[in-house]
Amino acid sequence: MTSISTTSSPATPTTVASAASKRVADRIAARAGDPDITLRERVALRTSDAEVTYAELSERAQKTAAELSALGVGAGDIVGVRLPSGPGAVAAMLACWHVGAAFLPMDASAPDAHRDHLLSRSAARAVIDGDGPRSLTDAAPSATGSPKGDDAYVIYTSGSTGTPKGVLVGQDAFAEHTTAIADLLELRDTDTVLQFAGLGFDVAQEEIWPTLAVGGTVAFLDSKDRALGPAELARRVRELNVSVLQLPTSYWRLLCAQMRGTESPGLSFDGVRTVVIGGEAAGTKDVHAHRDGPLGHCTLVNGYGPTETVVTCTAFVLRAHEPLPPTAGLPIGGPVGERRLYVLGADRRPAAGDSPGELWVGGSPLAEGYLNDPQRTAERFHADPFGSASGARMYRTGDLVRRHRDGTLEFLGRLDNQVKVRGYRIELDEVERHLTDTRGVTAAAAVALDDGTGTGGRILAAALAVTAGGPTAEEIREDLRGRLPSHLVPGLIRVRDALPLTTSGKIDRKAVAAVLADEHTAGEEAGAGVRVRADADAASAGIAAADTADADLTLLLKLIRTLLRAPDFGPDDDFLAHGGDSLVALRVSGTLREHGLRLRPSDLLTAQDARAAAVRMERS
Repeated sequence: MTSISTTSSPATPTTVASAASKRVADRIAARAGDPDITLRERVALRTSDAEVTYAELSERAQKTAAELSALGVGAGDIVGVRLPSGPGAVAAMLACWHVGAAFLPMDASAPDAHRDHLLSRSAARAVIDGDGPRSLTDAAPSATGSPKGDDAYVIYTSGSTGTPKGVLVGQDAFAEHTTAIADLLELRDTDTVLQFAGLGFDVAQEEIWPTLAVGGTVAFLDSKDRALGPAELARRVRELNVSVLQLPTSYWRLLCAQMRGTESPGLSFDGVRTVVIGGEAAGTKDVHAHRDGPLGHCTLVNGYGPTETVVTCTAFVLRAHEPLPPTAGLPIGGPVGERRLYVLGADRRPAAGDSPGELWVGGSPLAEGYLNDPQRTAERFHADPFGSASGARMYRTGDLVRRHRDGTLEFLGRLDNQVKVRGYRIELDEVERHLTDTRGVTAAAAVALDDGTGTGGRILAAALAVTAGGPTAEEIREDLRGRLPSHLVPGLIRVRDALPLTTSGKIDRKAVAAVLADEHTAGEEAGAGVRVRADADAASAGIAAADTADADLTLLLKLIRTLLRAPDFGPDDDFLAHGGDSLVALRVSGTLREHGLRLRPSDLLTAQDARAAAVRMERS
């Protein structure tokens, strides 16, 4: 078992200065301007139909930087990047660094209202979208309060007060992290790393910049690849020549389960040497599925890290030939780079032995804090009493961990009202605020439930009280989808006349969670009943099961009803409007494949209703 020491020497000013002197933008510029033409013309970015060299990337970034400068954008400003993941977004972000500005990357799939809110909240000076850079006239200059231009980016995460909070990451911290990740993954200039995460997710920055810093290639999926099944992902990986694959744990887990025991040439990942997972807890049973499939030859890296600790702050490295750890949960390992990990009790003293405690992260690669929010910053970032460097800080993660005898850490859970659902960090308070902002909703309680698959996945659920004649669950979900990113929209919504209360008059969250869990289980049982009532289903849906196309639609309906716990889901109902998402679509696709039917997950996501999706199915 390969692991990384959980102790680390304190970051010294010399260490930080050394990292800062090799900032990412400088390293890319050096590659682009290298006198050796073979180095300048190496491929920096690759899509299915185009390649961009380092020289071309630099030229594009400098052109956009000149346009930003003409708008008055400079050191200390924030620039929104409102572009889909791809070469254009990378050039735009690099341009921001050239003028001394920090960038705010936004998920292209999020509603416009949500992205407009982030631009306003961050006081962004400009935005780069499909029409190029444009000024935001209501923004004040130097919004970050950093006149030296020492900020790299701002990432917004869910907030406990009901509003998102912007995590501001400095150039020095990110440059140091870039070096540490390149070392951890042993990145070389011959590597191609797949850019898989949404641009508004901090993992995207870890996929892009360490790769470019070492002279490697970043590969991008097509915009239509909203969800890829095993065969589609394998084909894309081969076409793009990917060697390092970074995936959300929930997606990786589902892929491995669907590929387990298969040896089809169409599922070959022979060119991949390393798979990095993260976003939520993984178990050793997941690793068994990983090893019993076409990714089994790869080194597996289990990463952990809040955005405030600059993406991945700990990692556990497991090579293909090494034995699995004796724990049920896959360890999160030890520190990445010059970080210090403390397991502290409630008294903020080190926990004894292997006793559980809260994880605090120190060392130099930490975020500056929360953008324009000193109170929140003071609550989570504290002086480090264990560090020897001047001004040393540490971040309070709110995560419960245990340190094992070999020094590795095991994640045990959260200490507050924050949850992880399909890789996204979600404050339940924020979900509830958005729910109560919906017309007709008088009270709301959000919880995370086991998704019932036995894989450790979770779904976001909510119980609501509404006014007489108020909105239905479907109407509430549709309203939320129009103004929030999909991960903040509960997949299970139940409307009640009133919510259970504690003796003090507050909403009884435990009671709400128990009721929703019971209904979730009942929905699963109802779905199971649907599976054995094919003729009744066909009759109620108004279709003749004898006809092949109608039988295919019947099967599709049964699967969706089962997985969404929605026994009444009909052929003309919208999959997304009933809580469907990319992972559920992947599960539907995988099950259909077992029945000799092919339906791409993206076809289910983009179809207007189940009937339209069924038309796209093919028999294999």
